[in-house]
Parts: sequence; C-alpha cells; structure tokens
Amino acid sequence: SGPGLHLDPEDREIGMVFQSYALWPHMDVAGNVGYGLKRLRLGQAEEKRRVEEALARVELGGLGKRGANELSGGQRQRVALARALAIEPRVLLLDEPFGALDAQVRHDLRRWLRDLHGRTGHTTVFVTHDQEEALELADRVVVMRDGRIEQVGTPDQVFDEPASPFVFQFVGDCSRLEVVLQDGHVLIDDRPIGLSCADGARGPADLLLRPQHLRFATPGHPGIVATFT
Repeated sequence: SGPGLHLDPEDREIGMVFQSYALWPHMDVAGNVGYGLKRLRLGQAEEKRRVEEALARVELGGLGKRGANELSGGQRQRVALARALAIEPRVLLLDEPFGALDAQVRHDLRRWLRDLHGRTGHTTVFVTHDQEEALELADRVVVMRDGRIEQVGTPDQVFDEPASPFVFQFVGDCSRLEVVLQDGHVLIDDRPIGLSCADGARGPADLLLRPQHLRFATPGHPGIVATFT
C-alpha cells in the first residue's frame, strides 16, 4: 500500500539482478549497462560517465566494448549488477544471482558483493537457497518456509537461537536423536543424559543438536555411548 506501488516500474528506483543474467546478446557490455539510463535522457556524456562508473564499481573497467557472450559467467553477473547500479537505485533486488555459477566463483563474488555493499550502502534484498551465502552476506536473515516467515534475525541469532525445529535443521549442520521425556529429564535407552525438560513434558521426542556442541564426557558424568564414523 506504499506510494511506490502507484509508480510505473521504471520510476520506482529499484535495481533488479536475475539469476540468468538477462543480458542482451546483441549489445556490448556498455550497451547492456546503459540500457536503463535511456529513459532518463541524461545526455550522451552523462550517460557514458554513469556506465563507466558502474563498470568501475564492479571491477570491469575497460570492457565496455566487449560482447556480452565473450565474458565468463562471473563477469556476466557483474555486468548485470553494473546495469542495476547505473540507475542509482534506492533498493537493489537480487534473485539467486550466483545460483548458476560454480562454487569458487560464487565464493569470490560473495566477498566482492559484501565489499561493494559496504562501499555503496544500498539497501539490498538477496534471495538464496544457500544458507552459507545468506549467513556470510546478510545483516539480517529472513528464513521462509512454504511462503511463510519462520524467523527474522541476525545471522548469529538465527544460527544460535533458532525459533523452530525447521530453522534449527535448515540453518547449519544438525544431528537428530530420538529421546524420551520423563519427570523433567531427557532419556536415551531409559537412561538420563544430563539434560532437563519441562516437568509436564512426557513421551517420545526429537533432540536436535549441533555437532560442534558435542563434548567428551568425563568419568562419573552423564553422557551417551556413541560411535564416530
């Protein structure tokens, strides 16, 4: 219901980056980056300045005359980002922009995008199924399930204080143990393991834990017998 919804899409000051790059193969790099500037009628000199500035931001200065199909996947994604930045948007939307790239290129571009965000200060909404990507890039993470928000928080909050079993299992490595709740204690094979639960909780349950939180038990202290493989 905000005022922006009553504007034409090109007037909303939103930059969009797609997973598939969406570059025009018949245009060179400069033509792709400057496409969104045409409607602004800035004049040839100002348009050229903005294109060169956007390419410099994404570390592709000097490649304006290169054909889009001559670039690597990582370079094409940077051109798509430069096109979104050239219009000087208030909000930058990225829809799984690194999904089609190999692991090393994704890793390098994540670091580069984080640095770029620090320099420009753009408000950025980044959609991804890669939890590592989300935790590394975001100031605030929104975990969604079937179109509904499960939790909103900082990366540390989402990882260390999950709001639901789904978030616990979705974010980070997770192990699951079948346990029984009885008289305020958590039992495995009818033996208490040193964890407490609500007094009124009874019956079978799942115990979710992070592998890094496991500790070797010392003699005389409760624990479980396990085999590591």
